[in-house]
Amino acid sequence: MHDGDSDAIKALFDQYSQRLIHLASKNIHPALLKRFDGEDVVQSVFRSFFRRQEQGAFHIEHSEELWQLLVTLTLCKTRSQARKHTAEKRDASADVVISDVNQMFDRQPSHEDALALWEEMEMVLQGLPDRTAEIISMRLEGLNRSEIAKQLNLSRQTIHRILKLVQERIKQRFEQFSAFDTKDSEKESDSG
Repeated sequence: MHDGDSDAIKALFDQYSQRLIHLASKNIHPALLKRFDGEDVVQSVFRSFFRRQEQGAFHIEHSEELWQLLVTLTLCKTRSQARKHTAEKRDASADVVISDVNQMFDRQPSHEDALALWEEMEMVLQGLPDRTAEIISMRLEGLNRSEIAKQLNLSRQTIHRILKLVQERIKQRFEQFSAFDTKDSEKESDSG
């Protein structure tokens, strides 16, 4: 590596790293901050970026494209790290048998449960109107469609349409998980 390359790498890192660390940190559930943080993610982002850039994988023409690429890499690596650090919780040997149904419903959600819900809601809300999260929150608080429409100064039909879209997306996510679970079960029975 030439000194010029080293200087360019340092300049690039200095220019973007703090903003990317802040972005990654905002997207890490607090319960996972003991396991990894924004700096860990950003170091991984730059390692991947420089390795792939060396291979000619990127053709970046201006700084806005570079920023968008680094943001995308940062968000993907943040989610990947979160999945990696919560994967043990999904391990079948770590499952706890709950003998009493009431005990299951009395259990408070864990940080991992909250993280999983947060990630699922992000997936469901992606590409929907800006006020969708607000509408869902109000609906979960017990407000009906007319009350939500009045408070948000939207039509009742708009509220109905948005809630229907959310419902459809949640249904699709459940169907994806069911199909995935079915395939896993079939693989296990085939190999057993």
